[in-house]
Amino acid sequence: MNKLYTSAGIIGLAFLLISFSANPPDGHTGAPNELFCTNCHSLNGSTNMGTISVEGFPAAITPEETYTLTVVNRNTNDGAVKGGFQITILGPNNTRAGDMTMPSSNSVVAVSGGRQYFEHSPSVVYPDSNVIKWTIQWKAPIMAGGSQITWYAAGNIANGNLQSTGDRIVGAMGSGQVVLSGTEDLQSKEAILYPNPGTNVINIKSDEQVWSEGKVNFYDISGKKVSENVIHNGVIDTALLPSGLYLLEIRNGEHTHLARWSKI
Repeated sequence: MNKLYTSAGIIGLAFLLISFSANPPDGHTGAPNELFCTNCHSLNGSTNMGTISVEGFPAAITPEETYTLTVVNRNTNDGAVKGGFQITILGPNNTRAGDMTMPSSNSVVAVSGGRQYFEHSPSVVYPDSNVIKWTIQWKAPIMAGGSQITWYAAGNIANGNLQSTGDRIVGAMGSGQVVLSGTEDLQSKEAILYPNPGTNVINIKSDEQVWSEGKVNFYDISGKKVSENVIHNGVIDTALLPSGLYLLEIRNGEHTHLARWSKI
C-alpha cells in the first residue's frame, strides 16, 4: 500500500511539473509579498547559467502611453533545454500599474490577487542562439508625476527533465519614473513651443519671463533621455538632435513644464 501511495505521489508531482512547464503559477516573480520560482524548483545539481531581463521599459514614463516590452531569457553556457518566465509591474503601493495586452506567441497575460502577470505558455525550447524573447504591449497608468513604477521578473533556465531539480532560477527588476502627471495639460498656455514641428531651433512663447532661460531634457517616445540643452533668450538649439517625436521637460529653478515637440 505504501508503494502505491508513493507511485501515486510521483505521478501527481510529474503532472504538476508538466503543468508548470505549460503555464507557471501566478505570484512567483519575487515582487513584494510574493514567492519566487525557487519555491517549486530546486537548484540542486544545476550547471545551467543565464539571465532574465526586460527591454523597452522606459526610464521616463508618460501616463497612458503604450510601450512595447520584450522579456529576454538567455542561457549563457549552452547547457539548458527550455526557458520560461513571469513578470509583474507594480506602482508605489505595490499594486498593479498599467495594463499588459497583446502577448506574443507562447505567452499569456493572467490576473491574480489584483496583480497582472505576463508569463510563458508554454515554456520554449532554446534555439541555437540560446536566447528566447516574448513581447507585450504595456499601457502606462494615469499616475502623479514623480511616481515610481517597477517591474519584477523571474526566469527559468531549465534542463527539461520535467522534475524540480537541476533548473537555474534567475530574477531581475527595474523601474522608471512618471515624468508627467495624468492631470497635466501637454498643451498648457504657460509655455508654447514653436515652430512645432520644427527643425534647428525651438522658440518658447509665454506670458511669463520664467522660460526665457533654463534647461531642457529631451526624451524619446520610449521614455529614454536622449539629450539635454539650455534655454537662452527663449530659444533652444536643436540642430544636433535627430528627427523624431520628443517629450520635453523644461526647468527653471522650481518651475517645470512638459510638452511634446516634433523635429522634421
